[in-house]
Amino acid sequence: MANEMTYKDIFKDRQYRKILFSNLINRFGDSIDAIAFTWLIYQITQSASWAALIYGLNRLPNIVLQPFLGPIVEKTDKKKVIVSSHIIRGITIAVFAFMYIAGMVTPYILTAFTILITTIESFNLPASTAIIPLVVKKEKLAHAISLNSCLSNVATLIGTGLSGVILANLGVQFAMLVDVSTFFLAALIILPLKTNQSSADSNAPKAAEQNSYFSLLKDGIKYLLGNHIIMNICFIALLMNFFLVPLNALEAPIAEEIYGLGSGILSVMGMAGAIGGIFGAVIIPKIIAKLSVKKVLVYGGSAMGIFMFILSLGGYFKGMLVPGYLLAGISFFMMATAASVLNGTIDIQFGKNCEKEYLARVGSVIGAISITAMPIGSFIISFLSINISTSVLLASYGIMFTILMILVFISNMDFETKEKDVENETKTI
Repeated sequence: MANEMTYKDIFKDRQYRKILFSNLINRFGDSIDAIAFTWLIYQITQSASWAALIYGLNRLPNIVLQPFLGPIVEKTDKKKVIVSSHIIRGITIAVFAFMYIAGMVTPYILTAFTILITTIESFNLPASTAIIPLVVKKEKLAHAISLNSCLSNVATLIGTGLSGVILANLGVQFAMLVDVSTFFLAALIILPLKTNQSSADSNAPKAAEQNSYFSLLKDGIKYLLGNHIIMNICFIALLMNFFLVPLNALEAPIAEEIYGLGSGILSVMGMAGAIGGIFGAVIIPKIIAKLSVKKVLVYGGSAMGIFMFILSLGGYFKGMLVPGYLLAGISFFMMATAASVLNGTIDIQFGKNCEKEYLARVGSVIGAISITAMPIGSFIISFLSINISTSVLLASYGIMFTILMILVFISNMDFETKEKDVENETKTI
């Protein structure tokens, strides 16, 4: 059945389309805002250390709050949580934009708003993790997640391409207001969503409502610890997030210090990354069909490490437009392709191996654990960047990531249910 499935079949699902279009609008706005915000941070602080520090603080709410918000979201209508968080984030960014226009933004105010926005996002993430498996059947999940990832990257590509034009002609404040409008539009699109749960699944929320908050939290953590496949997937997500920190936190320093090409190369890197994300999302079902999940994860992680090292060599072409754009563009394309395959594989395996009644709780705990790597990595980068150049940091992280993925390959870690287990489940059904 999985081999006969097509993206056209998934797209025919009306409820899935609402999630898809809402995500596309949201990703389009975020892609414009991401580059604008990255550039804004560096322009205000003029420091790679500050940029890394703010990036790390930005992730703290996800770590502290997400595990505790999962049980709350589990007992709540996921759609309402997503709609509410979109609207509140839109209002928050609008306030920040007007403060920036009024000249009131300092590094400390900038940090406070990033933490606030991420706090609101901490409610959204568990709900967003659970919503697609509640609408799409398990046998369609791989294609549903792949299509969502693919088209979201198309939206990111378009937004990233426009961001340079918007920054140059309309300014950072206009880019933020575009993001605000997309939050409201995304909320409006997903508002009429109806989930399609079986009668068996529909009993889970009722049972959840009768349980106390702490029993739900404890039960979710116990379930996670008892599922070694999900734990191993979580470990890979943790590694990936840690070693992606230099790319996310030091984009502006990479553009200025390594390549010497200003904000223009940020759009090039963003567009190349979006194209790579699209390509990676498209090939996920085919790759998973041909390779074991372990090989997919290891090959993808190794590719990210290798091309991170290659990206660090941009200093040899500093100030040279064509070779600089080519090297950075190819590196980001390959890293984004690998990251897209990794993320898609992780999401698919999580959806297949986690029972529906645990999706929000376990997803929130996994999200918090994996995101823990980001602020830790950012604080390390913030400290190291004082005395170590950006290019050396990139090269070192690339080498370490590749070595760790090789160690994962030779380990006994499992990332998918064995065939015997699948056969037993089928017989039981």
